[in-house]
Parts: sequence; structure tokens; C-alpha cells
Amino acid sequence: MKTTSIILLALFSLFFSSCVKDKDQDDEIENYIKAGDQLPDFTVKNAAGEELNSEQLKGHVTLLVFFMTTCPDCERELPKIEGIWQQLHENTDFKLVTVSRAETASDVNKYWSKNEFKMPFYLDPAREVFSLFANSTIPRVYLVNRENIVTWMAIEEMELTTEQLIEKIEELIEAGIS
Repeated sequence: MKTTSIILLALFSLFFSSCVKDKDQDDEIENYIKAGDQLPDFTVKNAAGEELNSEQLKGHVTLLVFFMTTCPDCERELPKIEGIWQQLHENTDFKLVTVSRAETASDVNKYWSKNEFKMPFYLDPAREVFSLFANSTIPRVYLVNRENIVTWMAIEEMELTTEQLIEKIEELIEAGIS
């Protein structure tokens, strides 16, 4: 009886602390974009309404991140992304595109302020852009080369430190310099 209670408690905790699968998602998780794939055409807007499209990323090494401020896994990974931004934001060969899925600019601004984040963010209020990449599961992190080809990706957990991901980014930047 005690073992069953412990197992049930562990499963209950996992269910409420993870963003593995969206609560409204009954289907199997599908990744539409994987390492080796071309980025799909998309456009996102920042809180000021300025647009950024995937074509503008060409020529840059890009870290593309889908998140929600209410996702515990995103809360764990976003400080790593902020650390990358702090170290690489002055490098003109690098772009960081963090995309909030199904949230308002006000919600993200509050979260950014609370966590003292300086990195830029964009909005995908209807999940239209996210739906080009997958049907479920955040955070999603895509490392994209100068030709807009995904070279690496992580779902739910990056399994890399900030420093390790910076190394991957810098390797791609150096590979594109003649």
C-alpha cells in the first residue's frame, strides 16, 4: 500500500511539474521540424508590433526558443537562454528569437521584469508559428545555421549548460567566417 501511494504521488508530481505534453493534446507528440531541416517560413511580432520573419535570420546563427511563462520546464531553461543572450548579444552574427506561445505581451513583460531578463521576445498568440514546428511540448530550442538549417534541437530540457550551448553557437559562427 505504501509503495503504491509513493508511485501515485510521484506520477501526480510529474504530471503537474512538466510541460512534456500539452494538457489538451491527446495525440502522440509530433516534431514537424528536426535537425537537418530547413526553417519554415514564419513571421512573429515583438511587444512593440515590429515583425521578424525567418528570411531575416539568413546569414546569422540563430537560437530559436518556444516557451510559455507558466511552464515549469521553461522556467528552468529560460535563465540559461538569458545567460546566452548576456554573453552573445553584441555579436552581430548571432540572433536570439524567443517566442512566447499563446500569451500576451503584458504577461511576458511581467515575467521578464520579475526575472530581470533583458533578452528580446516575440509573440505567437494563436500558436500559428509553433504549429509549424510541432504539435506539442515546450520548451523547444532550435540552433539554426546561417542557411536557416536546424543543426541541433532540444525538447523540454536542453541537457546542455549555458557554456556548452555558447560553444555550439560559436562553432557555427566561426564555421561561417571566411
